[in-house]
Amino acid sequence: MKIAEVKLMTKFLGVVESGRFRILEPKEHCCAVRLTQLIKPKLLDEATIEKHQIDLSKDEGMAMIVEGALGREELWIYEAKVVDRGGPILSEVVRKVFIGE
Repeated sequence: MKIAEVKLMTKFLGVVESGRFRILEPKEHCCAVRLTQLIKPKLLDEATIEKHQIDLSKDEGMAMIVEGALGREELWIYEAKVVDRGGPILSEVVRKVFIGE
């Protein structure tokens, strides 16, 4: 009998800046990353990963919650799924509270 492998997905709160997702929470991940729907490959093939990249251009400046697995290199969130997007008012509040802008 095989036991199914369970992957732990993390929820990240952040804002979109320059086409990248800037992680604000959890605080230990304080970087701007790109999102891909691809499951993390054993060999990092940038072209393949980019092919499955989630386009964030329409979300520029907006807050969102993303669920996925942050790669060890902290460049990509793999298996990324946008859980929720904030509107202009909520996005402004998130910026003021977390960034101080």
